[in-house]
Amino acid sequence: MHIALITRRYPPLIGGAEKVLSYIAPALAAEGAEVSVLTAQISSAADNATSPQTQSQTRSPIPTSHSPKSPLQVVRLPTANVRFVGTWRYMRNLGWWLAHNPIDLAYVSMLKHDAFVAVGAGRRLGFPVVLRPEGAGTTGDIYWQSWGRFGRTIGRRCRAADAFVAISPALRAELLAAGYDPVRIHLMPNGVPVPDEPWQPRPRWREAPQAIFVGRLAPEKRLDTLIDAWPTVRDSYPGARLTLVGEGPERPALERRIAQLNLAAAVLLPGAEQDPTHRLRGSDLFVLPSREEGMSIALLEAMAIGMPLVATSIPGNLGLVTDQVHGLLVPHGDPQALARAILAQWDHFENAQALAKSARYRVSDQFSIHAVARRHLELFRSLTGDRG
Repeated sequence: MHIALITRRYPPLIGGAEKVLSYIAPALAAEGAEVSVLTAQISSAADNATSPQTQSQTRSPIPTSHSPKSPLQVVRLPTANVRFVGTWRYMRNLGWWLAHNPIDLAYVSMLKHDAFVAVGAGRRLGFPVVLRPEGAGTTGDIYWQSWGRFGRTIGRRCRAADAFVAISPALRAELLAAGYDPVRIHLMPNGVPVPDEPWQPRPRWREAPQAIFVGRLAPEKRLDTLIDAWPTVRDSYPGARLTLVGEGPERPALERRIAQLNLAAAVLLPGAEQDPTHRLRGSDLFVLPSREEGMSIALLEAMAIGMPLVATSIPGNLGLVTDQVHGLLVPHGDPQALARAILAQWDHFENAQALAKSARYRVSDQFSIHAVARRHLELFRSLTGDRG
C-alpha cells in the first residue's frame, strides 16, 4: 500500500501535530506500507519553483527521501514566503504531485487547504482520502472552517472525504456538530513511542524541585495560570523552579508576568526544542494547564516515560488521565487549585510515582505508536478494499 501522508508542516518544524506525524509516518512504514510524506519546503529558495519533483530534490534544505528504495520518503513541495501566494503555490504543487504519482490512499493532517486539494484529487483519480482534524475548540480546524478565508468552501469539500480520524471524543463531537457523516468518523488516538527506560526521580530533588511544561506558548495553554500559581508553590518549596519549553505569541506577556511576580530566577523560558526528553527526565513533575486540547502529544510523552503529572480536567485530557489513577486533575483557570495539586504531588511523592507508573502502563497498552499504526492500516485497508 502506497500512502501519501499530507501535512503542510513537518519536522524539523516544531509542534504537537508535527511530532505526531513524525511518529506515525515511520511506524506505518515499519508495518509494511510505502509512505510518501508531502509537505512544504521551509526555505525561501522555493520562490522560483518549476516542478515539485525537481525542486524537492535539488533545493530542499533537507534530504527529500532516505533512499530511492526507502519505504518512507519526505517530499518537500515548493511554496513561497508571501502570504496567499505561498498557499496557492503549495496547493498547486500538491495537486501536481498527486496527479503524477500513483498512490493507494491519502491521509491528510488538518481540514484546510491540503484537504481541499486531496479530496478533489481523490475524486478525479479514484483513491480514498482520510482527513484528521488537528486541535479542538477555538484553535481547531472545525472552528476555523466557520471563519477562515474560504473556510466554508473548504469545509463543504472536506465533508465528501471517505473517512475522518478523530483523536478524541471531543473532536468527534465537533465533527458531528459541523455536519460530518457519523458513519465515516473513526476514533483513533495519537500514539507515541514508549521508551525502554522509565523516568527516575532525581537524588535530593526536594532541595530544588523542578516542574516542566512542553508546548506552544499560546493563550489556550493558560500558562498565565501556572505562573500565577508559582508563588504559592514556592511558599512550600522555596527552591522550586518551572521550565516552559516552547515558543509562541504569549511569550512577551508571560515574560512581563514573570517580572511582575519577581520570578525571573524561578521560571525559565528556554524556547522550543525538537526533542525535550532530556528536560523531562531532569524534572520532577509535568504540568499541563490548558483550557483546550485535542489530544496532547506532550502529555502522552510525559505519561510514556512514567513521570508524575498534573493536568486540567478538560475533555481532551480526560481521555488520557483518570484523576488519582494516572495523575492529578484540576479545573482550568484556577491558580490556587493548580498550586495545591503540584504541592500534593511533591508532598506525597511515593504516591505520585505510583500514579506515574500506572500512566506509563496505560500508554504502553493503548497508545503506543506501533499499536496506533496498526489501527490506522486496518482502516486504510478497509477503504482501499472498498474501492477495489
